[in-house]
Amino acid sequence: MSVARAWLTEIRTNRRERWFALAAGVAVGLAAAQVHWYGFVLGGALVGVVSKDAKRGLLAGISFGVLAWAFFAGLVAANGGLLKYAGMGRLLYLSVGIPVGLSALGSLVRGVV
Repeated sequence: MSVARAWLTEIRTNRRERWFALAAGVAVGLAAAQVHWYGFVLGGALVGVVSKDAKRGLLAGISFGVLAWAFFAGLVAANGGLLKYAGMGRLLYLSVGIPVGLSALGSLVRGVV
């Protein structure tokens, strides 16, 4: 068993370490998503790889995507543009689908590792 696999097994079995790793993955993913959209894939992969199984990893990835979109919507609301943003139609749907879809895609790493 490799060192990385042993480390991941330890994180996945210890609840406290898993929650810390999830929080760190969310923080890194959100910071990376501020720079480039690859951050959604990275964040989904980070929260997915420390999950107990692939099903929970996918759920964690989708949750990360929803959190990232909510963070973006909060920034738009803080600048007073939430009503205009809500009325944008297809662009609104795209701005919701991209973070959720890419984060779910990234979380599928859990099925491989």
